[in-house]
Amino acid sequence: MSFSITRRSFLKSAALFSSMGLAPAFLTRTAEGQAPAIEGFNDGRVLVVLQLGGGNDGLNTVVPYTNDDYYRARPQLGIKKDQALRLTDDLGLNMNLEGFKSLYDDGKAAVIQGVGYPNPDRSHFRSMEIWHTASDSDRYLGTGWIGRYFDNCCSGSARPQVGVALGSERPQAFDGDKGLGVAFDNPENFGWRPGKFTDTSENFAQLNRHPAPAGSTLDFLRHTTSNAIMSSAEVKEAADRAGLDNQAVGRKNGEAAFRTVAGLIRGGLQTRIYYVAAGGFDTHANQLGTHDNLLKRVGDGLRSFQQQLEEDGTADRVLTMVFSEFGRRVEQNASGGTDHGTAAPMFLVGNAVKAGVHGATPSLADLDDGDLKHTVDFRNVYAGVLKHWLGVDPQPVLGQPFDAMQVV
Repeated sequence: MSFSITRRSFLKSAALFSSMGLAPAFLTRTAEGQAPAIEGFNDGRVLVVLQLGGGNDGLNTVVPYTNDDYYRARPQLGIKKDQALRLTDDLGLNMNLEGFKSLYDDGKAAVIQGVGYPNPDRSHFRSMEIWHTASDSDRYLGTGWIGRYFDNCCSGSARPQVGVALGSERPQAFDGDKGLGVAFDNPENFGWRPGKFTDTSENFAQLNRHPAPAGSTLDFLRHTTSNAIMSSAEVKEAADRAGLDNQAVGRKNGEAAFRTVAGLIRGGLQTRIYYVAAGGFDTHANQLGTHDNLLKRVGDGLRSFQQQLEEDGTADRVLTMVFSEFGRRVEQNASGGTDHGTAAPMFLVGNAVKAGVHGATPSLADLDDGDLKHTVDFRNVYAGVLKHWLGVDPQPVLGQPFDAMQVV
């Protein structure tokens, strides 16, 4: 059972512990009203990442409806020209993305074509790892690109919830030296678990029973434990302020996750990056119905999320980025599906987005062993988001220079 404590009662307890000589100095400062802040968070901007796990079929998402090669490669799977939702003279959206199309028409959405990386890997695990760590395909990194952002750009008094993943596991992208970023399905289930002790004062007494030099293991444990308790209280307080329904946010689906994210933003939680994952995009067989339903959920979910942000007055602060670990091969297979491929489109949604279609559409006549050749490196997109949205130098985060794509 999670230990339940409100931020207000925690702060009062912290002040009491301090007067008794039980609380470390940083906690005393917090209790006295010097609320910790994330360095560089003064603008309040938030990035929401939506991961489409399994390898989304980009060609049936953003449809080259005037290209005969597309229809020759997909005689059964190709989206009919009169069904595609027109973006340009050559490209249209899948008809199930009406929700996303409405955002596009309102100037609040962008499509980035041909996104991938050199020497692509068709393994789900490895390609997702490459996207999470922003590594070259022949390098293995122990930290994620978001984790390195936390390490390099969210110093000061950043709480663990500077990054929040909606789900049971922290994404690899959060991995970093400082261990920032948390994961939970439901804010009410996120909290400090005190073990055999059920009294807050006893927990702090145990932590502070013996002197601990600065930088020692015990000092680290004190700091980490206190930070965890405060983090839990702040998450729950934000959820309470937002009026989040406990049962609704506990449901494991994208719509509920977006509702939780919108609520936590509305509730004032100091989180820089939210991470939401949706699965089911590995469409090797009987793709049409499955993919149609998946795209409808994505499109409608993005529209509902943006509408909620607008209602809450927080939309100007939020950018949503959508990606998948790879696309699918150009030709349909014998099972009415498509196999693992390479390049695919990304989506961006937000009031600050440079709306439209960005990047060159990969040629269907010039393939790499049946696969699309990428025209945009995904790290150029990351660099653009880091520089133009989060306001930081991308190079320390990405580890090498990439041109920052002007997407916002």
